[in-house]
Amino acid sequence: MRWAIIPNVQIAVVEDDPLVRDFVVDTLEFSVNRKIHTFDNGFAAWQYIQTSNPIHIVFSDIHVPDIGGLELIARIKAAQPEIICILASGNPADALRATEAGADSFVLKPYGVSELFALVQTFVVEDKGQRG
Repeated sequence: MRWAIIPNVQIAVVEDDPLVRDFVVDTLEFSVNRKIHTFDNGFAAWQYIQTSNPIHIVFSDIHVPDIGGLELIARIKAAQPEIICILASGNPADALRATEAGADSFVLKPYGVSELFALVQTFVVEDKGQRG
């Protein structure tokens, strides 16, 4: 069985806290060896996603300015349902709201490197032995 990173995966991180954003970006860049697109608010991310720039995965905090994570994910899923959407929050009650908005996964804050690596394993790494 061989494992490989899906080629040219494009990931967007939407987080208004610079320390958290830098942690997520550094971890994901290390994991997938790709530049990660970063946004400090949902509106900027939504504008970018609406352009011809391909995004495969969006990792967003629920509580970001301008367009919150829940609304951002709902918009993304309505326009481009193939984009994988992961929401994060420090409130466990937000897990249900994330699912209702269409999120593919929910991560409870505070999260660590192991949770981010698990997301990469789930959504970015493909099993060459099973897929062909």
